[in-house]
Amino acid sequence: MLLKVNRSSLSGLLILLMSSLFGAVSCDDGVKPIVLYVSADEYVARPLVKRFSERTGIPVHLVGDTEATKTTGLVDRLRAERHRPMADVFWSSEAMLTIALAEENLLHPHASEAVMNWPELWRDANRLWYGFSPRPRVLVSDPAVLGEDLVPRSLQDLCDSKWKGRIVMADPRFGTTGGHLAALRVWHESNGRSEDFNHWLACLGENDIRILPGGNAAVVDEVRSGRALIGLTDADDVRAANRLGAGLVMHPVGPVAQAGTFLMPNTVALIKGRQHPHAGQLVDFLLSDEVAVALAESTSGNIPLQPEVAAQFPELVVPDPMQVDLSTTAAQYQLAVGEAIRILSQDTPDVAP
Repeated sequence: MLLKVNRSSLSGLLILLMSSLFGAVSCDDGVKPIVLYVSADEYVARPLVKRFSERTGIPVHLVGDTEATKTTGLVDRLRAERHRPMADVFWSSEAMLTIALAEENLLHPHASEAVMNWPELWRDANRLWYGFSPRPRVLVSDPAVLGEDLVPRSLQDLCDSKWKGRIVMADPRFGTTGGHLAALRVWHESNGRSEDFNHWLACLGENDIRILPGGNAAVVDEVRSGRALIGLTDADDVRAANRLGAGLVMHPVGPVAQAGTFLMPNTVALIKGRQHPHAGQLVDFLLSDEVAVALAESTSGNIPLQPEVAAQFPELVVPDPMQVDLSTTAAQYQLAVGEAIRILSQDTPDVAP
C-alpha cells in the first residue's frame, strides 16, 4: 500500500513539474504538428503523445510501423527521405539502428537542461541520440508445460540437445533480436571468448531453432500455443500476452550463468534537416521522470534509468545486467546478424511479411 501511495504522489508532482517545464502553446496559434516516427508499441506510445499534446498545445502526428518489420521499416524510410526528411523526431524501441542513423549523419544534436546530466552509458557523446526506459531480453516459457527447475539458467544451456526443435526466436534482421545478438557478440569478445559466440549459434542451429518472421510477439505466441517450449524475446511482449491471460513466465538470463541479461533501451533523436521549433520539447518529455514512471507502470514495464524513479519500482530491477557499450554493439550489429542468418537458417525469407 505504501508503494502505491509513493507512486501516486510522485506521478502527481511530476505532472505539475512537467506542466511548468514544457509550458503550453495555444492550438489557436496554428502550430505545425511535430511528425513523430515511432516503433514502440502503439498502446504504449499513443497515450504519452496525447499527454504531451494536451499539456503543451503542440499537436503530434504519430507514424508507426508493423510488428514484423519495426524498427527496420521506419529506419529504411528515414534513409529514403534523407534529402527531404518528413519526420521531426524518431522514437525507436531499440538502439542499434538509431546509432546507425547517427553514423550516417541523419540525426541532429539536441541539448537542454532537461538532459544535460543524462547517464553517459545511455546517450551519444555528441548528443545525437538518447536511450531511456530499457526492457530486458528474456527467455519465455509456460509453467504449466515446463517446470521452473527445468528452465535454462543461461543462454548457453540452450545448447543442450533436450531443447532440439523446441526453441524459437524472432528474425534478427528486424526489431530487437539483432541488437541482442550483437551485444552477445561484444560480450563474448570483451571476455576473451571470441569463438564462443559462433559456437553458441552453431549449437542453436544443431538444435533446430526456428526463426519466426512475426517479431517478438510471435515468439510469445508460439510458446503460449505449445508449439515451442522456450522463446527468446522481450519482456514487454510477455507482459502484453499475460495481460490477455497467457500465464507465461520470463527469465532474464545472460550468455552464461555468471552474467546478467541484456537491457535494450528505447532511443529518441531529432532528425537532421527538419528542426521543428518544438521538437526538442518532445524529446525532453520522453526523457522526463514523468514518462519513466508512466512506462514503468504500463503493461510494458520498462525499467527507469533515473535512480530516484527506479527506487519506486523494485520489482522491475534486473540484477547485474550485461555491461556492453551501445555504440560498440551497434558496430557489430550487421556482422552478428549476418552470422546468425548464415548459421541458423539457410531458407529464412528475404523480407518479413
